[in-house]
Amino acid sequence: MFITRATRHDRDDIRQLLAAQGWTDSDLSEGVTYFARDGRVVGCVRLIEVEPQKVVVDDVLVEESRRGEGIGGDLMRAAMNAMGGVLYLCCHEEHIVFYDGFGFSEVASHDLPDAVRAYLDRTGDLNPEPGHVHHFMTARKTEES
Repeated sequence: MFITRATRHDRDDIRQLLAAQGWTDSDLSEGVTYFARDGRVVGCVRLIEVEPQKVVVDDVLVEESRRGEGIGGDLMRAAMNAMGGVLYLCCHEEHIVFYDGFGFSEVASHDLPDAVRAYLDRTGDLNPEPGHVHHFMTARKTEES
């Protein structure tokens, strides 16, 4: 298995992974995507710099049959090592522990920078459907961010 930054030539394979896992609304032309390939694409993570030094981590996904093998952790490390800035993400409660391991901590939605809030609003993550709870997290926070 190898992890690398995606090019436009990899997008169809990444879309196939996302679609197979029920994710159909990701815009892979936006941001930078890193993916894991083991014959086929088995995981991905996308980073979107919404303004200088403010980056949203999105589309973190590992093929269901490959979860628990460390692929998600390897993808997160590769992506985080490749891009600087303060990181933000939206996740479900069951994933908080995973992101804690990378130095993320919870942040209230009203404390997110305007550019991050605008991105999350555009993707529907800022105000999810009733009964669907999202948690917001940040890592590498600086005093001025």
